[in-house]
Amino acid sequence: MSEVTVENVTAIEATLNGVDRALERLRLGTYRTCAECSAEIDEVDLVGDALLAHCRDHRELR
Repeated sequence: MSEVTVENVTAIEATLNGVDRALERLRLGTYRTCAECSAEIDEVDLVGDALLAHCRDHRELR
């Protein structure tokens, strides 16, 4: 079993926050659109990371 560390808890919290943001985008109907420019986020990218909020051009804004 893994040891519980501050780093582990921080990573879990970051993931849960990302899920909350993705669910809010789903609720608002903006899930597949870039938070910066409103371009559509590629489906292939979302399959790789369902929590993406930015298109490839704005990925550095995570």
